[in-house]
Amino acid sequence: MSWIIADEIDRFNSFPKKVASHLAVEAVCEHGFVVKPRTSGTRLATNKKFGLTILGLTHGNEYAGVAVLNNVLALINSGVVKLEIPVVFVLGNPWAALENKRFLDRDLNRSFCRVENALREEKRADVLEGVLKDTSFLVDFHQVSRPSDRPFFIFPYTKASYGFAREIFPAMTMVTHWGDSFSSEGMCTDEFVNLEGGTGISIELGQNGFDVYQVAAGTESAVKAIYTANRALKGEVLDAFSLGSSANRGELYSWAEIIKWPDAGIVDLKEGWINFGAVKAGEALGTIDGRLINVRAGGRILFPKYLTHEQQLQLTTRPTELCRIMKPIAVSDLPS
Repeated sequence: MSWIIADEIDRFNSFPKKVASHLAVEAVCEHGFVVKPRTSGTRLATNKKFGLTILGLTHGNEYAGVAVLNNVLALINSGVVKLEIPVVFVLGNPWAALENKRFLDRDLNRSFCRVENALREEKRADVLEGVLKDTSFLVDFHQVSRPSDRPFFIFPYTKASYGFAREIFPAMTMVTHWGDSFSSEGMCTDEFVNLEGGTGISIELGQNGFDVYQVAAGTESAVKAIYTANRALKGEVLDAFSLGSSANRGELYSWAEIIKWPDAGIVDLKEGWINFGAVKAGEALGTIDGRLINVRAGGRILFPKYLTHEQQLQLTTRPTELCRIMKPIAVSDLPS
């Protein structure tokens, strides 16, 4: 697997040397560049420098993102996908990817808008913030550590983010939330883009690895994001952005319960939990030192975290969460 990810990263970084004559490429950071048409008479309805940023490898062991970016770049280079706006392509944490790790020092996707700047991911977040502050739209590709029966959107709710996602893939399952940040550990990319006046969403493609279906779904999503951003930044009124009829398609979820990782004890999560697996009210997810972990409300499980006893005994910092339980909601439940 290591040679595959190394080849994909090399393929990505070599794109500027092979770019077609109708395109211009400029570096925006290490492992990141903007691609734009050489001639454009279209005045874009944005005060941002970049129309869209497509991000992969924010977590190093979520490999599909770099394959998605490479596929989309090939389609742009061949002229099959036509650019009308500047689009940034960035690999978030390729250094962790080459070591098959989620991160090296701390989670990059919890490292934005932090004061601290000593760790490698904090330094990388500082660099990426310069790009993301100037981004109108963001799509950040992720994968989960356990099986999932579907790809899905996940992002902090704003009306624009919801509309952007529904325009890209009207029927894709969506998980959204509002109020508190996704994690107490720090800010994610999509939340940071929203904070800076852009529109940020993330897509979980499935269990981590190079999966043909996931890469295809990600490629389609990225291409649709380009065309949606093209249209939105030319001032077109898009139905889903105004929560019109196309905004009501696809399953919609938010949190019913966030189950914290205990401050002490050994967790034994029952085998077999997968993302979007059904959970009944009162059902036991597993045990902590033999005591049952029961959910309060029924729904569907998300991000179940499995660690062996040995892994738990070696932890220097305990995880913040064991899993989340989701409940289905309607568009009318979203904040106004």
